[in-house]
Amino acid sequence: MKKIIVFLLLLLITGCSMGLATTPKEKVKEFLDKYKNQDSEVLDNLDDIVSSEYSGSYADRYKNIMKNQYKNMKYKITDEIIEGDDALVLAEITVFNYSSIIKSANEYLSDHKKEFLKDNINENSITSDSIDSDKFLDYKFSLLENASDTKTYSIEFTLHKNDNTWEMDSLSENDIEKIHGLYDE
Repeated sequence: MKKIIVFLLLLLITGCSMGLATTPKEKVKEFLDKYKNQDSEVLDNLDDIVSSEYSGSYADRYKNIMKNQYKNMKYKITDEIIEGDDALVLAEITVFNYSSIIKSANEYLSDHKKEFLKDNINENSITSDSIDSDKFLDYKFSLLENASDTKTYSIEFTLHKNDNTWEMDSLSENDIEKIHGLYDE
């Protein structure tokens, strides 16, 4: 009986705290935790994005790269400003700096095209069509999979109260790129 009561109390406590963000700060924390905890909604969105850019094993590899990004993201809520039914929550997020890795990979490709040539291509007649995109993707994804350098970004989350519930406004494309570590300043 004691176990049942303890279980019910735990269920009640966790049930009451889950999904009931009562402040703007809690709403932002809930949003960022969905990334860290790889919530199904976040992963479904990731699937849509990845499938539009990659296929086969490259889609799987890129999805794993991004899941690693989400899992390792660190964040800190630095301020919460509430004025009536409007709020601003400031957060700092630290993510792998994928942007610099991609930039370095592209520069490397530019300087070392011979390494990424399709089979049977003469080195004297290199064009953009001569590059084997699979070779380059293998190189770039390998760098991303081994990322260790991080970058800290600031994000301003705006929220509005609607029927006594805080709702977060959509993030800008730049802020989404920050969460993915793809923002290039």
